[in-house]
Formats: sequence, structure tokens, C-alpha cells
Amino acid sequence: MRLCRATIIVLVLTIMPRLTEAAGQTLLLEVQINGHPTGKIGEFTLHDGALLARRGELLDLGFRVPDALASGPDSLISLSDLPGVTWRLVQTSQTLYVTAANDRLLPALLQPEGSSGGGGVESGTGATLNYDVTGTGTGRQNVANGLFDLRAFSRWGVVSSGLLAYAGGRPGGPGTESAIRLDSTYTLSDRDTLRRYRLGDFITGGLGWTRPVRLGGAQITSDFSMRPDLVTFPVPLVSGSAAVPSTVDVLANGIRLFSHQVEAGPFEIPQLPVVTGAGTISMTLTNALGRQVVATLPFYASSALLAPGLQTFSVQAGAVRRNWGLLSNDYGNFAATATWRRGLSPALTVEASAEGTAGTFMAGSGLVVNVGNLAMLNVAAAASTGSGGTGTQLSVGVQRLGAVFSFSSSVSVAGHGFRDIAAMNGDPVPRLRLNASVGLSLGRFGSVGAAYAGVDRDTAPSPIRLYVPPGSTVARNASLGGAVYFQPAQHTHILSASYSVPVRNLSIYVTGFHDFASNGSSGILAGLTIPLGTRTSVSASVGSGSSGGYRQVQAAQSAVTIGDWGYQLYGSEGNSSHEFAQLQYKSPWALLTAGADRIDGQTSLRLESQGAVSFVDGGLFASNTIEDSFAVVDTDGLEHVRVLYENRDAGRTDSAGRRLVPDLRSFDVNHIGIEPTDIPPDAAIAYTTREVRPQDRSGVVVRFPVQISHGALLRLVDEAGTPVAVGSTAKLRATGTTVPVGYDGNAYVLDLDAHNELDVVRLDGRRCSVAFDYRPVPGDIPTIGPLPCREQKP
Repeated sequence: MRLCRATIIVLVLTIMPRLTEAAGQTLLLEVQINGHPTGKIGEFTLHDGALLARRGELLDLGFRVPDALASGPDSLISLSDLPGVTWRLVQTSQTLYVTAANDRLLPALLQPEGSSGGGGVESGTGATLNYDVTGTGTGRQNVANGLFDLRAFSRWGVVSSGLLAYAGGRPGGPGTESAIRLDSTYTLSDRDTLRRYRLGDFITGGLGWTRPVRLGGAQITSDFSMRPDLVTFPVPLVSGSAAVPSTVDVLANGIRLFSHQVEAGPFEIPQLPVVTGAGTISMTLTNALGRQVVATLPFYASSALLAPGLQTFSVQAGAVRRNWGLLSNDYGNFAATATWRRGLSPALTVEASAEGTAGTFMAGSGLVVNVGNLAMLNVAAAASTGSGGTGTQLSVGVQRLGAVFSFSSSVSVAGHGFRDIAAMNGDPVPRLRLNASVGLSLGRFGSVGAAYAGVDRDTAPSPIRLYVPPGSTVARNASLGGAVYFQPAQHTHILSASYSVPVRNLSIYVTGFHDFASNGSSGILAGLTIPLGTRTSVSASVGSGSSGGYRQVQAAQSAVTIGDWGYQLYGSEGNSSHEFAQLQYKSPWALLTAGADRIDGQTSLRLESQGAVSFVDGGLFASNTIEDSFAVVDTDGLEHVRVLYENRDAGRTDSAGRRLVPDLRSFDVNHIGIEPTDIPPDAAIAYTTREVRPQDRSGVVVRFPVQISHGALLRLVDEAGTPVAVGSTAKLRATGTTVPVGYDGNAYVLDLDAHNELDVVRLDGRRCSVAFDYRPVPGDIPTIGPLPCREQKP
């Protein structure tokens, strides 16, 4: 029996090492590449003298792994099978030394600093009414008008509606409405998919060679503006390789964009924040000894291109909205449109569009090309068919935007049978559109430019609009009424030129034009502008045209921030005289304007108020116009606390501890805080700054919870009046909280009630007790005492 057991033990001791060797030995190794530490620990398997690792591990360590070597995500790959890679293992130090060519290593990605794309979007629940109300009075008539934009918001989206209202006069005379509804829309923004969904009134998506129209219906569209950090167009990719740890600096057109420490090996810098147009990227690599390597490359960036793999689309359908701004509910035939764009490469973006309505269907495609980093070329062709026959449209354009020389040119030619949705609703397609411009910078000698614009469009009747006022004689006795409006033919061919030059603080300019299609009319204008600070300027100009000469002078100061006063003074004379003066004040609640206007001896007075009223979180707030998002800061009732937006003063909280902060950047990170020194001593606050990312056209509540401490500084003395020794402890019976006793018998105790009792333990172990009453002092920490500590008998 003993012999059998001994035999089994020998077999186990013999077989186990072989089994372990067959399975491989797992090692955690520090990795050095080309003699430089990577700062990473890799997991490897040593098997039959071969060092193996999983594909994901090798990629994380910076090695390029051919697809042919990886049969699965968990399959092991031998380092010896990696082309261009040799290795040496030192087990005593658990270090793996690798030598590899730069093209066999993955480049380190160096990201420029910028806003993060992550994080959720916040939205409160409430409503905002923007208003712009103007009253004008003359000696014979008083007129008032207002523009209103009402929107309600929540995390489920935004419902908005606009209104134009007139009193004392209508914009289009008889047959128009005194209150006109503009767009009424429900919008849901999905930041995860970068899509917007709209129900109601909207403008269709379009391309450079299509014409958007207004519809009442439904729309789905992509929208990259919900990711402000996302660069949608191709930007230069800067790459290089460092033999030793170095510093890389990148400049674009002489402006520093990026600086970063790099380890030895290859690196890449994607998504540099360059400006659009032509330019030059310069990269400088500096090692610890000060040796530099400089490389430059030209680039051309354009927002007309999409980065490879990115695509945008817009799909919508509904009834065509006509006479927008004149009539509230003038909807025509059903129409549908769709557009699509996709970036195929850094130099090529393709696009397509299709649309249809009663009587016509139009479709086309185009492309945008970066031509050798010199200019952008766009080409598109479209065709239509329908009741008006068939027709085609061809569009070609080229553009270059440079620091010294810029030019652009585009031409669009359409056949007489070409129709789109706009044409079927009274806006005929231009048969010819020709635009060209050129600009040249002369450095300190200024800049010159010239432009040409030509449009040829046929006469076309607008749709018949019948308007019968309710209750009128016509409404009772006739079945039809109204008028037919015709859109006249347009033939415009204008050539213009300009020159401007800065002279010290002055800006001098000259511009002129000639219209080849309007009886040869011409004009020239020369003037100068003198800035008198950041908000104030004075300008003067003289000109001459087909109707004679004229002279103008103007002085203006803008009201930018709350508390600013602004003004504008203007005077001109020529064939007619015109004097104008207005005064502005930007209050915390509205932008207020008062002005007087005199034209050829007739004077009118004008009063205007622009602002917003918002209801959110149970409160009503008046402010200046809110174009996008806003925040309501809540300090739990603490008043007169300074509110900071991006470290700038945004005002103080009101008597309810609230403050509205307008002009937040939607979908982007906004920093809002409060001034810690404005928090009273008896209050405790967990944090004084917050980052918020609001939904667009919405309000968000930013709370800074404040807790009143109900504390007091107690002066504890013994029965003889001597301060209790420092180092003693005092325990509040109601809460069980123990605090130390400091110098002069002082102890700071929180969470006090109207009546309190303390148990004090002295340094020598003796015990005593204190009883006292507490009355809070708002905004202060009261001092109570001296309080005699009564000895406790054992």
C-alpha cells in the first residue's frame, strides 16, 4: 500500500511540470520599446520558448497586428510572428525589451484640449415669451406693432409659436391680417443620434443648388450642432516620430494651436482646430537637448466637405406654407423633399436631393471636391418632370479662401421646363445665376475686392389669394373675392468694387457699383470710420448715384451689458434730408429704446422694449431677450449672493435667492457658480461651481443647496470662572456629537436647539455639564457665555 502511494506521488511530481509547460506560464511584464519605458504592464504567456499575447493586449501596448494573425479576439499571437519586431525577456526583473520599426507601432494619439462630447443634456420645465414691442407716433397717426415668440420646454422637447401683431395699421394694407401667426412647431432633439424631429411649421433642408421652402408637416433631420466639440469637416492630420521624449508644437498660419509632451515613437494629432480656407501647418519637434526638427505642409479646410464616414440627411413632408408673414394659415399643395450628403474621403463629398409636389418631381446629385489643397470645386446636375414638361439645371462653382488672395465663382443654368416646389408655388426658377468675386490683401496698404452678380428670372403669377373679412358685405353676397399678384421678371447684372485701408485708428473705404441691366445706373461711396473705444464710433461718408449726391454722418455707442447706455445720432442730406436720434438703456429686465426720426420735415417718435418673461420652477422672471438657453440659479433663499457665469459677474440673487442667467450655450458645457464670500457664516454649502449642458431654447435650474448650521461659539468656564482647559471635549446630548475645547474655553457646536445640554470631559478625567439656551442670529454665528460647567458627582 505504501509502495502504491509513493508511486502515485512520483507520477504526479513528474507529470505536473509537463502539464504546466504545456499550458504555458502567465507573466505580467513591464514593456520597454526601443529602449524607452511605455509605463504599461502587459499580460503574456510563455510557452515552449515563445512569448504569446492576445490581440487586444498587443494593440493596447502599441503594436500593429496584421489581421491574418488574429483568428479570434481571445486567440494568442506570438511576438515573433509580428513583422519587424524582435524581443528579449529578462525574467529576473520581469521586463520585456522590444525593438520595432516605427511603421510597426501604432501612433500615440495626442488630442487637442477642447470641450468634451460626453455628458447628459439638462432641461427644466417651463415657458419663455420673447417680445419686441414698438410704438410709433406722428402728428397724424399712432401705430404699434409687436413680435412675440412663445416657447414651452421640458425634457420631452420644445413647443414654440411666433406671432406678429399690428395696431393702427396693417403691413400689407386691405386684405391682410392684424395678427399673423408665424411658425408653430414641436421639436424633439435626440443628442445620442444627432437627430431632430419636428412637427408643425419648418423650413426644408437644402443644398447649395436647391431652394428650401416652408412646409407644415413633419421633418426628420440630422444636426451636428448638438455636438459642439465635433469637427464635421476634414482637418489636417499631423503625424511624426520622436526618437527620444520630446515636445511637439504645432502652428497654423503662425498661430500656435497645440503643444504637448510626446514619448519616443510615432504619434498623431487629429482634429486640430484650424480655420477654414488655405493655410500652412508647421510642426516643431524639440528634444531635451534643444535640437529641433521642423516640418511644414499646406492645407485647405472647408465646411462644405464632410469628414470621411460622416453623413447628413433631411426628410420632410407636408403642405406648402405660402405668404408667410402676411397670412396665418395659407397652406397649399402637399410636398415632400429629401436631401443626403456623405464624406467619402478627405477631399470628396457627394450629395443628392429629391423633391416633389403636384405637377412636378425634381431630383439631382452633386459633389464637392478639394482640388489639390488649392480650392474647392462643386458640381451638381438636376432634372425635373411634370405637367410643365421636362427640364434640367446645371450648377458649377469654385472657391478659394486665402490670407492674401481669395476668389469665388458660381454659375447655375436652368432650362425653361425646369420646375421645383418653389416654382410651383409662385417663385419661378432663375434661368441664370452668375456670381463671382475676388479679394486681395495688400498688407498695411489695405485690401481691394470686386464682385459680379447676375440673375435672370421670368415673370410668373403668384397663387391667387382670396381674402374676405368676416361679416363684410362681400362675405354675405359673394362667393369669391381677392386679387391675383404677379411676380415681375428680374434681370439684374451688377458689378461692384471696393477698397479699404486702415490709417492709424481710422478705417477708410471706397466702393462703387454699376448695374448693366437697370438703365446703366451707377453709384460711388467713400467714407471713414473712427472708433472711440470698444463701444463707440463715429463715421462719415459721401456718395453719388443716379439720383444725385448725398452726405451722411453718424455717431453710435452700443449697449452691450446690463447697465450700459447707448445712443445713435444720424444725419444725411441730398435729394432728401433725414435726421435720426435714439437713446438706449440695457436694464436687467429689458432693452429700452426711445428715438426721434425726421424725414423731409416730417417727425415721428418711437418707443421700443425688447425682453423676455420666463416661468420656470414656480417662479416668474423678467430678463433681456433669450435667444437660446438660460439658467435659473437657486441658493435656497439666500439673497444678494453674486452669481458667476464663466467667471464673469452675472448679477446677484433676489429676495427669493434666485437669479436668471441668459445666453447659455446649448449642448455645450457652461460653468456657473456663486461667490463663496457672499455665503453667511452660519450657512454651509457643499459646492460653489457647477457644469451644466442645457438643451437648446430651454431653461435649466441650477441649485446650490445651502444648509443653515444653527451653530454657536460657546465659552466654557468652571465653577470658579476659569476657562475649561484646551484639549477637553464637549458632547451635545441631543445629537451625541463631540467637539474639542480650544483656547480660552471656546467650543464651536452645531445643530443646536432652543435648549441644549453639554457633557464636558476635562483632561484630568473629571466631568461637568452645561445647560444653555440658543437663539439663532441670521447671517452670523453668536457667541454664548461664559457658561459655567457644573461638576458631576460620581
